[in-house]
Amino acid sequence: MERDLDKKLYNDYLNGEKQAFEYLYNKYKNRIKYFIFNIVKDYEKAEDLTQETFIYIMKNKIRENSSFKYYIYLVAKSKAYNEINVEKRRNEINEQYILNDNERTDEDILEIITREETKKELLIAIEELDDKYKNAIYLVNIEGLSYEETSKILGQTLQNTKTLVHRGKKQLRKILLKKGFDRMNKVSKVVIILIVATVALSGIVYAVTQIYKQFSTLTMNPTYQSTLDENTINNLWVGTLDLAWKDLEEKLGKDKIELGGENLQIANDLNSSTFTKEMLDSEDYNINVERTLTNGYKIDATLNKELHFLESFDNFSDDYAWKFGDGDEFIKYFGINNASPEKMNKNVEILFYNRMQDTPWLSNDFAIKLNTKEGDEIILYRTDDKKSFDEYYQDIKNKSNTYKEDTNFSEKDELRVPYIKINGMISYNELYGKEIKNSNGLYIYEVIQNVNFSLNEKGCNLSSKSTMVTEYLEFSNEPRYCFFQDTFILFMQEANSENPYFALKVDNSDILEKREETDGPRLIDYTMLEEFDKSRIADGEYKFYEDENYEYYYPNQKTKYVQLYFKNGDMITAEEALKQGKITIELFEELLNKYEIEYTKKNK
Repeated sequence: MERDLDKKLYNDYLNGEKQAFEYLYNKYKNRIKYFIFNIVKDYEKAEDLTQETFIYIMKNKIRENSSFKYYIYLVAKSKAYNEINVEKRRNEINEQYILNDNERTDEDILEIITREETKKELLIAIEELDDKYKNAIYLVNIEGLSYEETSKILGQTLQNTKTLVHRGKKQLRKILLKKGFDRMNKVSKVVIILIVATVALSGIVYAVTQIYKQFSTLTMNPTYQSTLDENTINNLWVGTLDLAWKDLEEKLGKDKIELGGENLQIANDLNSSTFTKEMLDSEDYNINVERTLTNGYKIDATLNKELHFLESFDNFSDDYAWKFGDGDEFIKYFGINNASPEKMNKNVEILFYNRMQDTPWLSNDFAIKLNTKEGDEIILYRTDDKKSFDEYYQDIKNKSNTYKEDTNFSEKDELRVPYIKINGMISYNELYGKEIKNSNGLYIYEVIQNVNFSLNEKGCNLSSKSTMVTEYLEFSNEPRYCFFQDTFILFMQEANSENPYFALKVDNSDILEKREETDGPRLIDYTMLEEFDKSRIADGEYKFYEDENYEYYYPNQKTKYVQLYFKNGDMITAEEALKQGKITIELFEELLNKYEIEYTKKNK
């Protein structure tokens, strides 16, 4: 489906729909930048080469029988290696890639790679791979290209590519095992569930990787009803995706959004979600709707909460060294102990505390409520069960209703809560390119979420945003191509006359004007293209050439984006062509004037 949609968008662009290429650009720009960066090791160069890759794709039609994804990575590879001297770099890489290891890679790494919910963790782990494995693993297992396509993109033999992926997987497995992804040996972890009046999220495929690298592992649930199983660690749900989804339902006049093609669980869960904006204070959330260029919808749902406990808790970080679960690191905690002021007790209400039979002063099944000045409640539930958030919350209510002991927090009771800090984002890629049924060609283009959350001795802060974008991929009625490139008839007649006064049949090229061939170069100023990001050009005049009498200036520092194309296929900046004597300043001035490119000529 992804390849079909990419192909459709690219064909729409070739047929004159500029917006279609914009969608492809936004989808792939950060992926291509990541791929090129792995080769050139220079962020600014990677940005420039990414721009050049897209400009080339715009000007040169995709090869027949090639997918858009395969072709753009092939072009990106070519641009990257040209930048760092093709032969030298290829020799270095070939030397690095000589591999003779035939050990079998455990199959569980492939299972991890193909699971969408662990793609974030996988991308983080790929960043830790040796350079020679990064792009091979990325293209095959993240972008889904075949070994044959990947080998052509990387300039490797098919066998070398398979070996790179094989060895990369082995190294990747070691990295993931260190991060706790060995399911057979995974240790059960204590789960603390935070249930608060909630939030939302926002991001894009690879670009997300750079952000995730800064934060601890976190899984985001799209819906409140999603099940948390033994593979789910540090799971979070926030309600703004539900809000954006329901708002789209309203805009389309539908009770639920049905998608074409495969039946997706995420869509079913969002359709059946019971979370609504009526559950929130109107001052804490906002839903903004804009129409897109194709008359689709861009829906932003945001939620912001700043809560303060009735009294600040004690900070235990400096005086105590406590760990969490089976972890080895010391964790920051806040709470109440026998030395804490009694006024803190009003912060806490015991919902239930089910004591162990053999050690009745302990429990591994209990819940408390923390009160805030704003009236919102923060509920913490200690449990090892694997359920959905909805089921957890029902358990809390049921157990609280049957609890008979005192619910007041007494002077003998103690509380210990870890500090929490979350800053994450995610893109729900499984929804990309899915058509909404009975919507006259409306597609889901983007579903992204971000969340920022912190909990400490003073209270908690929560801010989040969920963005849904839908687009009509049919920009107009089916196009009509009036190309007179074969036999045609021409008539001329007076207005309102019944008969023509001139007739012509053209069925070969003998009477047609021939295009003049020239050995001179063609000139293109990429900065004049509508798709070019003008912010990339620094302000201020730039002197690109001088002779004995004159100095020549561009109005800004765009010299590397003004290029000359020679008949033999060479492509070079105009400034460099002048310095090398490949073109005279007189001819270059003619080209500047012909193509209406602004420049200034000053006397010395």
